[in-house]
Amino acid sequence: MQTLNTLRIGDFDVEPSLNRLYKGHEMLTVEPRVMDLLMLLAESPGQVFGRDEILQRVWPETTVQDDALRRVVTLLRRVLDDDPKEPRYIETITRRGYRLVAPVSRPDPKPTDSVARRTPRLLAGILLVVGLSVATGWLVQRGGTPNTQLDLRPLTSLPGHESDPAFSPDGSSVAFIHEESGQSALLVKGIRDGEARQILQRPRLSAPAWSPGGDRLLVVAGGSDCKILSAEVHHPSTVQSLYACSEGERLDTVLQPDDETLIFNRRPARFGSPWRVHRYDLVTRESTQLTLPSEPGYGDLSLALSPDRQKVAVIRHLIGERSKLLILDWASGAQEVIDHFPDTSWHVSWSPDAKSLVFADGTGLYRHYLEGGRTQRLLSSPRDLRQPSVSPVGHRVAVVDQRFRSNIVRQPNPLVDVTAEPEVIASSTRAEFMPRFGPNGDRLAFISGRSGRSEIWVSRPDGGLDRLFGVDRPNHIHAFLWSPAGDRIAVSDHQARLLIVDTATGDSEVVPGSPFSGQLLDWSADGSSIYRLETTDGSPEVWRVRLDDGDRRQITRCGAKAAQESPDGKSLYVTRRHTPGLWRVELEGDGRPTRMLDDVVWHAWMSSDRGIYSFEATLAQPGIYFRESVVGEPVLVLPLPTVKLDFSVSKDHRWLSYAQAASPDGDIILIEG
Repeated sequence: MQTLNTLRIGDFDVEPSLNRLYKGHEMLTVEPRVMDLLMLLAESPGQVFGRDEILQRVWPETTVQDDALRRVVTLLRRVLDDDPKEPRYIETITRRGYRLVAPVSRPDPKPTDSVARRTPRLLAGILLVVGLSVATGWLVQRGGTPNTQLDLRPLTSLPGHESDPAFSPDGSSVAFIHEESGQSALLVKGIRDGEARQILQRPRLSAPAWSPGGDRLLVVAGGSDCKILSAEVHHPSTVQSLYACSEGERLDTVLQPDDETLIFNRRPARFGSPWRVHRYDLVTRESTQLTLPSEPGYGDLSLALSPDRQKVAVIRHLIGERSKLLILDWASGAQEVIDHFPDTSWHVSWSPDAKSLVFADGTGLYRHYLEGGRTQRLLSSPRDLRQPSVSPVGHRVAVVDQRFRSNIVRQPNPLVDVTAEPEVIASSTRAEFMPRFGPNGDRLAFISGRSGRSEIWVSRPDGGLDRLFGVDRPNHIHAFLWSPAGDRIAVSDHQARLLIVDTATGDSEVVPGSPFSGQLLDWSADGSSIYRLETTDGSPEVWRVRLDDGDRRQITRCGAKAAQESPDGKSLYVTRRHTPGLWRVELEGDGRPTRMLDDVVWHAWMSSDRGIYSFEATLAQPGIYFRESVVGEPVLVLPLPTVKLDFSVSKDHRWLSYAQAASPDGDIILIEG
């Protein structure tokens, strides 16, 4: 359809040709269909456009269902921050259609376009102390008067990866972890100093935390010699072990609310156990468990200490990238549970007044108010922002600008062909992951963040790449699966939806009546249904969902972790959450499992007509293995590093594909203002 030139709709400046909207200093990118709908409604503000006319003009060469239209309207309202109950932009006219109720005008033509008009203001506002190489792409949403400024500058720029920033109690210094060439070190840098000082060097350091007086730093040392270490800031050679892990135990984060207490989260050695928060008395050496997550998921992984050192914010990570916020009184063990916390937050930091939490989701920086539950965007960026730390004094935030890169590699299966060389199919400055061969093996799909969005790309037989489908926010396509015929792809996204994408057109439809699913598992052999993981009575179980009507049927009743349909189509191969092994569950049975293998701990696996491929890290040589039958002995196919890798094998077994991860890189950015 034809689009209009640059125009203003309500509070937004709109550039249809670039699929962009601007509100103040914030830039928002939308899908082409969303922009097409907005431009159609803007042709005649106030006029009601019926469903049939919208479908004909927005999808001129494609037949789609009402779900596609509802999805695009929902996305448009989300971008415009519009409430359908009290619409300021898009009004629903019952049984008729939609109309635009916001005013539409065209800005006076200038020698430069709207982006050029904004650039001087942006540069004047935020590029005060930031080099162009660091600041390019940053956009600030201001919370105060038009003259409010946020100054951004690199706090660290060392070779390798800097992470886990933590402000000292007086706000004058930041402790952080530096990793390079397999080594990790704990460093401290003043916010006005030029050099960082090394405090400690050990394998696998993480999560530094300051003592109440600011004279010592605590840090977790992982690996086989797991422990909590304490080092004096001004006498780094003085290192003390405060806590030693038991065999198989793991620690993630440590806090010190007072001189006699440690708060940390640990995961016991028992297979599949969730992370739990503990209080440890440094005088008596006694440990008290403060939380015991009952919901399926990773458990209590992220901790943050309040400014008065009385409370701990705990992020409980559930199945499907969901999260729940707990406010924990560490002395009494009392808990306040906040269910409706943004699912995208993995690390939080308290504001100095303890009334809100600051988090980053990869696209920007946000403040979440504990009273009322309102979330405010503070800063937007196409860079991957993580791990914010708020200074207890002043108006400063340290945030990690991280860059993880992985390539998609395709190579012949050594069990079939050992002559050809591996080939990099996709490479960019962003992460490419989750490769999936199509049924014919001539196409390879993968998830990519190369555009700053979360997208599915597909390789062609001639070696070219095509973008198939995407969502606006990075890291928000959770998983996808090819259909048996290769004409569709099932997608699980951040909006708790199951979508079916047409591989020829890229158009998508939402499966009706499908509740939240954290994990896609498999297609049925006939292509009529999807197997996926859903939480039932507190336990994750496999359900079969019909795509034509959304009808759902529970298959397992054993606490499943992953599942795939057996080659004969009569049962599922299942791995379970808390019990090692491979199990079989009959599709027409009672959901009870039959054990097939005892000590299976597979990070990733797939069944085929010839056997089972799996990535195994617990054997002498980590890598991809093959079992000719379910109970067969493992044969090493491809040695790979000891990281959790996703992989794919073509249906004819000729090709393997996997994500080849490069060393991460990242700097810490200081935001002031």
